[in-house]
Amino acid sequence: MKRIIVPLHSDHLPYLAQEMSEEDRAECAAMGLGPLRALTLGFDRSVVAWCALKVPEHRPLCAFGCMPLEGILSGKGSPWFLSTPELRKYAVRFLKDCDEYLGRMLDICPVLVEMVDVRHLRGIKWVKWLGFRLTGPESWGPFGMPFYRAEKKK
Repeated sequence: MKRIIVPLHSDHLPYLAQEMSEEDRAECAAMGLGPLRALTLGFDRSVVAWCALKVPEHRPLCAFGCMPLEGILSGKGSPWFLSTPELRKYAVRFLKDCDEYLGRMLDICPVLVEMVDVRHLRGIKWVKWLGFRLTGPESWGPFGMPFYRAEKKK
């Protein structure tokens, strides 16, 4: 499979929302968001955001980015990542690219803080693999669901 990573575009959002993985859907729901709303918020609020596309079809596999916390000048950001189940077929190749994009996020926001639903086992493994430190769980979101706080500093 050949894939490319491009800047996220609003045209990518409907397909990603329709095809979003069940784990990501459940995490969005725990935050009180539907798939399209979660993607739209990420797209609208991020200082950087990308989409991995399968080529030659140019089919979106995932979207990810970083939203500033407490304003862009705070140095804190919240990374986010939402994917389709198809990305799992290419997970090893995608993981190899994560350091580059995580580095770009850390250049903009030297402190990254993410909340991860305790039920999202793949998400927990991913943030640990990226070197985030997990604490918690703690009640978070509109329903007080248990989430881990994941933090990484440059």
